Amino acid sequence: MLVENKIYPNFKSYNHYKNRSKDLSDNSPAQSRNYKAIIGSAAGVACALVLCSRFPKKETTFDEVIRMLATAGAANVGGVLAGSIGASKESKEKKWREAAFQMMNTTIPMLMVSSALEICKRTKQLNKTPAKIIGSIMGMTGGAMLATKLSNTLKDDDEPKRKYTIKDSVANFDDIIMTISLGFKKILDYVPVDKILPFIYAYCGARAGQKE
Repeated sequence: MLVENKIYPNFKSYNHYKNRSKDLSDNSPAQSRNYKAIIGSAAGVACALVLCSRFPKKETTFDEVIRMLATAGAANVGGVLAGSIGASKESKEKKWREAAFQMMNTTIPMLMVSSALEICKRTKQLNKTPAKIIGSIMGMTGGAMLATKLSNTLKDDDEPKRKYTIKDSVANFDDIIMTISLGFKKILDYVPVDKILPFIYAYCGARAGQKE
């Protein structure tokens, strides 16, 4: 070691650079899969939108929920399938578990919000703006907590327990849009926030496909 230090003073730094270069090279397939996941997720959303456009749109809560869930599902499937190209079996399993969480985090709060709004609509005493807002907030919060808890039952023993994060809250933006579109439709005449939904679902699908 002494000889190496005298004759090759940069021996250590050279090895560090070589190892670092190797690490970057090793990560390149994963980075490539990340781009594929984004493309796959976007393609899934596009396919879902095209298919949904072929069916007549009905002004019902059920129809709105089905369209949203179909788009979210297509985004997650597209993101995982594209992101799984060249991935290991373990990585693929993690991607599908992440997709399951993303779907639960979309579906459960959405169903709870839509149920709360439907109850308010059918109940004379609750068919008021404050009740709809409170019901929606309770549905979003309770649904997100339940989705996180259920996702922890799917994880491997060696995986850390999942906690709800700010990134996860992006998926619940559709619940806010649903609250607006179903409970306060007049707002959509001025601010078409429902047009943001495809991008939200594409983001969630890409997260699932990028899981390593």
